[in-house]
Amino acid sequence: MIWSLHPETFRYALALWLATVLALVTSFFLQIEPAQWAAVTVWTVFMQNPRMNYSKMLWWGLGTLIGAAMAVLLTVCFNQAPEVFLLFLSLWVAGCASIAPLVSSFRAYGAVLAGFTCAIISLATIDHPDHIFPLVISRVSCIFIGMASAVVTMSVLLPRHQHWRETLHHLEEHLRSALLQTAKALHPHPAAPSPFIWRQMLDRLSTVENTLRITTAETADSRARAPQASSLVATLFNLLARAQAVEAQLTRADAGMPADSLAALLRRTQALLETFAATLAAPSSQTWTSQLVDQLRSLKLEAAALRQSASKTETGAPLSDRFLADRLEEMLQDLEGAAQDWSGLFGPWHSKRPSALAVHRDYPSALVHGLRMFLTMSLAGAFWFLTEWPSAPQFILFVAVACSLLSLLPRAIDLGYPFIKRAAFCAIAAFVIAFWLLPKGEGFLFLALALGLFLLPAAYIWRQPRPLVTGVVSMLVFYGLTLPANSMNYDIAVFLNNAVALLAATGCSFFAFHAVPALSLKARRFWLLRAARRDLAGYARGRAGLSEQRWTSLMFDRLRLLHRTAGEPSLAASLPEAETELLVNLQLGLRWLSLRALLRADQFSPATAQVVADSLREFRKFLRRPESLAPFLQTACVRLKEAGGSTSNPSEPHAAALAELREMILLLQTAARFHAK
Repeated sequence: MIWSLHPETFRYALALWLATVLALVTSFFLQIEPAQWAAVTVWTVFMQNPRMNYSKMLWWGLGTLIGAAMAVLLTVCFNQAPEVFLLFLSLWVAGCASIAPLVSSFRAYGAVLAGFTCAIISLATIDHPDHIFPLVISRVSCIFIGMASAVVTMSVLLPRHQHWRETLHHLEEHLRSALLQTAKALHPHPAAPSPFIWRQMLDRLSTVENTLRITTAETADSRARAPQASSLVATLFNLLARAQAVEAQLTRADAGMPADSLAALLRRTQALLETFAATLAAPSSQTWTSQLVDQLRSLKLEAAALRQSASKTETGAPLSDRFLADRLEEMLQDLEGAAQDWSGLFGPWHSKRPSALAVHRDYPSALVHGLRMFLTMSLAGAFWFLTEWPSAPQFILFVAVACSLLSLLPRAIDLGYPFIKRAAFCAIAAFVIAFWLLPKGEGFLFLALALGLFLLPAAYIWRQPRPLVTGVVSMLVFYGLTLPANSMNYDIAVFLNNAVALLAATGCSFFAFHAVPALSLKARRFWLLRAARRDLAGYARGRAGLSEQRWTSLMFDRLRLLHRTAGEPSLAASLPEAETELLVNLQLGLRWLSLRALLRADQFSPATAQVVADSLREFRKFLRRPESLAPFLQTACVRLKEAGGSTSNPSEPHAAALAELREMILLLQTAARFHAK
C-alpha cells in the first residue's frame, strides 16, 4: 500500500494548499505585507492535529499579541541603542523559551511564539523604528488571516471532529491495561514478578490528560465529560500506585505467604478485575455498573474484616497482612470510582469526584533552555556588530525562531542532520520556484499553482507522524526565500544572502544544543530525586496542598520525564536504579499521607500519637540527611510497639500505624524493591 496516494492524505494536502491560497489572496486583497506569515500560519495550524484548532489558536493568538506588544516596547525604548536592544531582546526570547518545560502542549508553543514574534517584528524595524506600528498590525493581521483561512478550509474539506470519540477509545485502552496490570500485581509469580509497563502506561495516561485539557473547547461532549474523564485518569494513577505497593510487598525475598483468607480475597479481586477489563466495551448498561459496584463493595467489606483481624498481633506476618488488607480496601474503593466514572462517560451523569492532578515544574531544564537561547542570541548579535552583514537581522531572527521551536522537543539534538538536510531541500525548492518557474508566468493563479507544486508533495510527506517543529521551520525557510507578494522581487543577490542566513541559522541552532546540552540522565535523576525529597520535607514542615492524587500524579510525571531523558539505548542499564529511587519516594509519600490521615482521625492514644507525629516531622530532614530516616523510623517502630505493648490486642489505628512504619523501613532498606520495564 502506498500511503502517499491514500484519499485522506490527498484531501488533507489539498485542504492545506487551498487554505494557503485563501490566506495569500486575502492578504494581497487587503494589501498586507509580508503575506508569507499568513501562509506559515496555515501550515502551522495544519501540521500537528488539524482537529484541535480552537485550543491552538487561543494560545497562538495570545502569544502573538504579547510578542507584538513587547516588540513595540523594546523598539520604543531602545531604538537608539542597538546593543542594549539586542541584550533585552535576548533576555526576552530566552525567558519565553524557558517557559516551555514548565507548561504543556499549545501553551508551550504560545510562550515561544511570544518570544520569536517579538524578534521577527523588532528586527524587521531595527533600521526604521518609525515603521513599528504598521508592521505590528500587518504581522498580527497575517496571523489571524492564516488562522481564519485554515478553519474555513478544514470545516469544508476535512472530516468533522472525532477527537472525543478517539479520546474515549484511548481511555478504554488505558483503563483495560491498568485493570490487567493491577490484576497481575495481586498474584505475581514468585520467581519472575511481572513488571509494570511504566513507560508506556504513564506516557499514555499523561497524553490523555493533556488531550482532555486541550480539547475542552472543541465540542459540547468534551466540555461536559472532560471533568469525569479527568477523574478517571486520576483514579487510574492512584490504582497503579496501590497495585505497585501490593506487588512490592508480595515479591520481597523475605515476604511470607499471606493468610489463606487474604490470599483467597486477592484471587477473587483478581478475577473481578479481569472480568471488569473484559466487559468495558458495553458500559452503558446501568445494571452492569450496579452489579460491578455491588461486588466491589462486598469485597471491600471482606477486606475491612480481614484488616481488623490482622490487627490482633504485632508480629511480622500479620503486619504484612494488615498492610495488604489496607491497600486492597483502598484499591477496591478506587475501582468503584473508576467504574462509576467510566459508566458516566456514556450514560447518565454520575457524581464526579474532585480530581487534583499535578505536573512537575522542570526548573533545571527551563534554566538550560533560557541559558542556551541567551548565549545563542548574544553571539549572533555580536557577529552582526563585528561583520555588519546586511542579512544579519534575518540570521538573528531565524536563530530565535529555530531555537525556540526546538526547545519544545525532548531530544532536539537527535534531529540535527536530517533537519538541516530538509531545510537545504526547501531552500533549493524555493530557488527553483522563485527563479525558474515564477518568471515564466504572471498573475495570482499562476503563483498559487507554482506554490502548489511544492506544497502538495510536502503535505504528503509531513502528513505522517513527524515532529511539529520540523515541518514549521522547513516552511519558514521555504516562505522566507520565495517571499510571495503582490509584486514579486527576483533579486538573486538578496535570495542568496537570505538563503545563507537561514541555513546558517539552522546549523547554529543545532550547534547550540550541542554547546549547551540538555540534562543528562544522571543530572535528571539527581534533580527529580531532589525535588521529590524536597516536597516531602516541605510537607512535613506544614506546607498545605498535598493529597494522594496530587502526589501520585506528580511522581508519575517525574517518572515520565526520566523516561523521556533516557532515550538512548546506552542509558537503559542505568535507568532501573533511577526509576527505583523515584518509585520508593512515591511509596514513601503515600505512606506519609496514610500516617497523617490516621493522626488527624484522632483515634490514637497520647503515646502513639506522639510517636506518629515525631515520625512525620522527621521527614523535614529528608532532603538534607535522607540516610538518617531509616534508623529513626526503626526507633519509632520500637517506641510504637512499647506504647501498645500493655495490651494483647492493640487498637486498630495503632496496628495500622505500625504497619505503615514497617513498610517505610522496608522501602528504605530493601535492595531490590521494584522492577520496571
